[in-house]
Amino acid sequence: MAQKNYGKKLLLVVLGSIVMGIGIYLTIIANFGSDPLTMFWIGLSNRLGITIGQANLLVSALMLIVVFFMDRKEIFIGSILNPLVISVTTDFLLRQTITIDSVGLRMMFFILGLLILAFGIAVYSLADFGRGAYEALVFSLNQLFKRSIRIFRILCDISFAIAGILLGAQLSIGPVMAILLMGVSIQFFINHLSRPIYHYLNK
Repeated sequence: MAQKNYGKKLLLVVLGSIVMGIGIYLTIIANFGSDPLTMFWIGLSNRLGITIGQANLLVSALMLIVVFFMDRKEIFIGSILNPLVISVTTDFLLRQTITIDSVGLRMMFFILGLLILAFGIAVYSLADFGRGAYEALVFSLNQLFKRSIRIFRILCDISFAIAGILLGAQLSIGPVMAILLMGVSIQFFINHLSRPIYHYLNK
């Protein structure tokens, strides 16, 4: 039973991470500026001449090293697998050249991307197989300083957005929308997916 549950959790991690990669891709091609962390990846990609997926792996590795020394219990298999799958998915999709001229269509793609990203994060999180690097960092800061998780999430979002802009990422309305919408959207999907995923993992 334990091995069966293990396999199911692994499947949820992979599926959730693929969905996250698709959401990130949609926010990037919408060209409104992405969520703050993706902005940082884009900035690093532009500055270092690497792919966005490679920038994700670099940033995730650095965050997990920090978390390892702060609160290593936050790290498990999913913490390693998540950025790998996201990077492969995002880089694969970005090889397909798509240009969207309509502002309305771009906004639709951006909002859809945020919602898909939030859905993927919810699925991945409910697998309970190790936090993603960003979430692990936020929770570790919460445990260390005993302050609200939301406060640390907002502070990290703002920090990554500023760093991304300084590295050459586009400044637009996207990061602001992501900061305002992502937390609410993730919570919405967690609330609605927690019961079916629990039954799936335990049947």
